[in-house]
Amino acid sequence: MQHRYDLKVFLLAKDEPAGPPRPGPTLAVEAPTLDGLLPAAKRALADAGHPRARAFYFTPTGLVAHVEVPA
Repeated sequence: MQHRYDLKVFLLAKDEPAGPPRPGPTLAVEAPTLDGLLPAAKRALADAGHPRARAFYFTPTGLVAHVEVPA
């Protein structure tokens, strides 16, 4: 059974670490097990051009990631 979740991405400016996050894309993440969701989310972010993830959150409706982007 594949587990599929939406990964909502929020962007954090590298030069403004305390600033508010900006909404980014929503990515689809699939994994064969629940334990595989985090590695799958990291791969999806890297494939989308966001290799610097600061935090991941599991929510009742999906996943959230805060990623660092250049200013």
